[in-house]
Parts: sequence; C-alpha cells; structure tokens
Amino acid sequence: MKKTLASIIAAAFALASVSAFAQASAPAADASAAAPAPAKKDHSKPKHQLKRHGSAKGKAKADAASAAGTNDAGAQN
Repeated sequence: MKKTLASIIAAAFALASVSAFAQASAPAADASAAAPAPAKKDHSKPKHQLKRHGSAKGKAKADAASAAGTNDAGAQN
C-alpha cells in the first residue's frame, strides 16, 4: 500500500514538473513561431485612371442640350 501511494505521488510530481516545464518553454516557442507576417500590399489606389465612356463630342452635345433646357434630341424638357 505504501509503495502504491509513493508511486502515485511520484507520478503526480513528475507530471506537475513536466507540465510546468512545458508551460515555461511554450511562450518562447510561440514568440519565434509568431514572427510578424510581411505587410500586405496596399490595393486601395487604382493602377490607372478608370476609363470614362462617351466621346467629347457627345458630352458637349449633352451639356449644350442641358443648358438649353432640352434633351439630346431637341425636345423640350
């Protein structure tokens, strides 16, 4: 009975020691594994100007029609 009790106490002590050692070395391993990742590229700015559809002639016609109070076909608004 005394040998069994001593064996259980020794096993519990060994388990506690191993657990404490694992917890003590874990932050060091996490710090090296959690190295900062490289910064991501900034995709918020377009590489080129967006295309604007419609010709300058068409825009001039629409602006003139708007100023005259008509639509592009000449009908009154």
